[in-house]
Amino acid sequence: MENLMIVKVGGSILTDKTKPFTPNMDIINRIAKEIHEARTAKKELRLLVGHGGGSFPHVPAKEYKVKEGITSEKSIKGISLVQDAAARLNRIVVDALIKAGENAISVQPSAGAIMKNGKISQWYTEPMAQMLKHNLLPVFYGDVVMDADKGCTIASTEILINFLVNPFKPKRLIIAGDVDGVFTADPHSDKNAKMIPLITPKNFNEIKGYLGGAAGIDVTGGMLHKIEELLELAKQGFESEIVNAGKPGYLKRALLGEKGIGTIIRA
Repeated sequence: MENLMIVKVGGSILTDKTKPFTPNMDIINRIAKEIHEARTAKKELRLLVGHGGGSFPHVPAKEYKVKEGITSEKSIKGISLVQDAAARLNRIVVDALIKAGENAISVQPSAGAIMKNGKISQWYTEPMAQMLKHNLLPVFYGDVVMDADKGCTIASTEILINFLVNPFKPKRLIIAGDVDGVFTADPHSDKNAKMIPLITPKNFNEIKGYLGGAAGIDVTGGMLHKIEELLELAKQGFESEIVNAGKPGYLKRALLGEKGIGTIIRA
């Protein structure tokens, strides 16, 4: 779709991942404001916004091993708790966007998606297409979804985006997190860490060794999983860029078309 971008906002920046169920309200409100300012400045811009769960669903997801599927009666309770936690953060994000001036609307993956072998096999996306047509702002999120093989699993925001690119054909993907891009080490703890400006299938094996897990609890696999998913998209012709939404104005600049702010992933 012309003038459409998909924006993924990481749970690591929306929440304090070391403290269960703790939103970073100042950052959530500023991100919402930057999205609205970009859409006001560029009226033709259409966005699909997805966000991670951070310290909301990751806590019960880990406790009940929901990613592994329905393995016991306890798993059923886990599905309920994970879905509730993911939806609670989504309501906070949607509320912030509405207050910033956007006509944001929640899209619940667990209500419409089915997974099989770790990938989404079905998801009816026409409601989102209609929302975009009427200039609404659909906001989806990493969620627990039913799985045809193992009963249930976690659909990370990256997995959801991997499915959505084909029906919506975005011109660009913006991955907004809490770091400037991908680094040779954790930039939060290593002052010698260097940013990697470009990742392609050719240099990925070299870079793979640098990619550790995520700070705090992350049942979706941390940075390595994210880059692997983005490289799959790159092979299909969809370029993405990881930018630091923790720095005021960076997300807005990326939404307005500036490139090279962070790490670009392309084929």
